[in-house]
Amino acid sequence: MSSERPMDAHAPIPIPSMPADPAALREHPYAALLPGVQRPGRYLGGEEQQIVKDHRGLRCRLVLAFPDLYEVGMSHLGTRILYDRINREPDLVCERAFSPWGDLEEGLRAHGLPLVSLETHTPLREFDVVGVSLQYELCYTNVLLNLELGGIPLRASERRGREPVVIAGGPTATHPEPLAPFVDVVLVGEAEEVLPELLRTIGELRRAGRPRAEQLAACARRPGIYVPAYYRVALDERTGLQVVVGRTPQGEAAGAPERIERVWVRDLDRFPFPQRFPVPYAEAIFDRASVEITRGCTEGCRFCQAGIIYRPVRERSPQQVIDAVLGGMDAGGFAETSLTALSTADVSCIDPLIKQLVPQLAARKAKLGVASLRAYGLTGELLDEIKRVGISGLTFAPEAGTQRMRDVINKNVSEQDVLDSARRIFERGYDRMKMYFIMGLPTETEADVAGIVQTGERVRALAKSMGRPRAPQITVSVSQHVPKPHTPFQWAA
Repeated sequence: MSSERPMDAHAPIPIPSMPADPAALREHPYAALLPGVQRPGRYLGGEEQQIVKDHRGLRCRLVLAFPDLYEVGMSHLGTRILYDRINREPDLVCERAFSPWGDLEEGLRAHGLPLVSLETHTPLREFDVVGVSLQYELCYTNVLLNLELGGIPLRASERRGREPVVIAGGPTATHPEPLAPFVDVVLVGEAEEVLPELLRTIGELRRAGRPRAEQLAACARRPGIYVPAYYRVALDERTGLQVVVGRTPQGEAAGAPERIERVWVRDLDRFPFPQRFPVPYAEAIFDRASVEITRGCTEGCRFCQAGIIYRPVRERSPQQVIDAVLGGMDAGGFAETSLTALSTADVSCIDPLIKQLVPQLAARKAKLGVASLRAYGLTGELLDEIKRVGISGLTFAPEAGTQRMRDVINKNVSEQDVLDSARRIFERGYDRMKMYFIMGLPTETEADVAGIVQTGERVRALAKSMGRPRAPQITVSVSQHVPKPHTPFQWAA
């Protein structure tokens, strides 16, 4: 299938699912270790709806080595999207691997066993490409763990010949320098459009026996690709940090661009959200049919990296979202679904979407979850609708406890908005309200911190004043501000 044509979400991937049978489990490379580890289901593979392809004749073989535990990675929407996207291409394959818990890591080292993929138990070092999803900075050590256990030299400069090309992507790939010595290629932006052809480019050169330098040069000329080996870093006098200052002679010769431009999908409907994904053996963090309804955010909060790097805002059509929700629930046997977005209430089609979706979920006796909301986000009519499908509480994100602090962070919400929203949900019988706040923001004072407590107290007082036999539960969650690159507060450490 050409990457230029829209995908058909209803068309099945023409590869049979191959769940493991008892004989296959006896042949598992970790069979002797699994009885002695916690949650061995993390490592079995063979789940319902996994995709297994014969590697012979494929143009490129990719393994997504997620740098965290199975139950975390199996909840990650990006993994679901890329697994479906690549496996729809008949000449490509995408398999999965996850970081092991310490008990299995110890066993692998003691027995000299490599980290393998779940689908075919192929060692990571035998794939053409190892894909790494950089979701947060604290996972970076797990990237190195996966490479080491997979039998791959840690430093890109030490890789030779048939060793796989290591490609990093994800949110923190927009500031990849801490991992630059360890990855061959960084994909900056969204992968759906560009990854299939990038894989074909690498695979064809590897099949032709072309040297590794030629493979990297071909990657560097493709959109959104950063090859760290082709760029120079030096100390920036203003910040005291190591920064990229230009291309190396090899980078210039390879035709690497001076500046990397992020790639992004203009029309999400061209790549329908996948309805089928392996059903986890071990309980995942989010055990439900989650569906991405939009990318980007209109709010522009000054601390939020996602609101910057996923611009501009793009939405999936209501019908495509409904198809993904119902299809995903049917395929995975889920009784709960969730709509994910940076700001659900800002989605322009949220009214028709909820009004079309809720009756169908109610008929199935299914539950619906929504991400955190702006304090003035949903109308009373929509609050009535979503309560029909098992939502007993809602989460809001005022982020700061005073109007001054909310103005500093560009959070367009007032204290009255918070109280009005609380009143609307309590009047409709909701039992719980949760509020997210951040401490440590730039210019914060003791009064701003005290304002968090005061806002919580005002909402609690309102809940008690509603005259209900049991007052709604109020939860206040406070996290520490962590300055993120590419945001206005990136230097506010």
